[in-house]
Amino acid sequence: MALHPKKFAELSGLQYDKAGNTFWGTLQGYPVFLTVVPRRDTVIFRLIAKTPSDEVSADLQAQANAWCTSHAGVTGLAHRDRCLAAAVSLTPSNTDENLSALTAALVSFAASQGLIACCMSCGAEYGYRSYLLDDGGVTVCDSCKPYLEQKMLEAQEEAADVRANPAGLIAGALIGALAVFLLTYFVLKMSYLSMLTGYAGVLLGLFLMRKLGKKLTTPAVVIFTVLCLIAGVAAPVAHFANLFATTNHENYDKAMQAVTGYQTLEDMYSELSEEDLAKLDEMGEDKFDMEKYKQYYENAKLITEHTTTGSCIKDLPKLLNSEYYSAAKPEFIKCLLFALLSVLAGVLLTAPAMLRADQGKHTLRELPL
Repeated sequence: MALHPKKFAELSGLQYDKAGNTFWGTLQGYPVFLTVVPRRDTVIFRLIAKTPSDEVSADLQAQANAWCTSHAGVTGLAHRDRCLAAAVSLTPSNTDENLSALTAALVSFAASQGLIACCMSCGAEYGYRSYLLDDGGVTVCDSCKPYLEQKMLEAQEEAADVRANPAGLIAGALIGALAVFLLTYFVLKMSYLSMLTGYAGVLLGLFLMRKLGKKLTTPAVVIFTVLCLIAGVAAPVAHFANLFATTNHENYDKAMQAVTGYQTLEDMYSELSEEDLAKLDEMGEDKFDMEKYKQYYENAKLITEHTTTGSCIKDLPKLLNSEYYSAAKPEFIKCLLFALLSVLAGVLLTAPAMLRADQGKHTLRELPL
């Protein structure tokens, strides 16, 4: 499932704004915008127009509901504030063609309802231009633009007056980091680690930080990111340490026998004379090699000394670098990378937009004619 900007633009007659991830243009005389929602296989359709009476029409909404019922993949079609909007799901195959067809059908629906293209702010039918307001499509006439810019400035000033609650930010950050740890740890116990584990914990943490702390701040997000990265690393460490401890506990008796046997052998070996050693070599095909048995002893001793999760966490690098556990090292590194990437992806994809919103920052960018 993939939407190809160049191909879809050719099929639909719309232009593509890469920065806003939005297709825009004029179809049947209407300003149309389609904003791609990352990771959801969905686009948001917006057509800016008013009803003939410039009032909310119950009949129009009924017609919109009926239209959605007969067109699969379109949900939430509604006309509010001089905007006809809907969510359109992308199809697994023929994505560009199907989306183009649904876009044309939505525009035709607007025409059938007698909607009139206009300035989204005042309803003027002429002299308006297309803009991206925070990457969402709008139309504004020259008379309304100064008012809109003033409202954007006021929103930023109001946001600046809101004081963050440090205790709430800390609480949200700690809960979020704990969620990252628990989700990662228990998913590892049940199956292979998913990229969604850390991401889900990050979303929860950011939501709680905003809820409890009144607003997000850049330092708080940085601290939260560090906590989540630590939690993301701690989960695989705890999982593998627990796995090693369980395995060592099960093999403790056999390992202890190997340790005792080697110590007995070492005592006997130290008491042998040169003549005895020579005779011992003659009895076997190869020279008697204590170093070989010492390696078995070291592995056995490693098992007997690490039968608890705590001891395995303490000496995890030593265990991973040992011959006995060397096969687990690549898997451990892979889990670490998954956890770190999951957290970073969650923060980078979510936090910037939330920070801009909480700081009251809005962007108004005019689209070329």
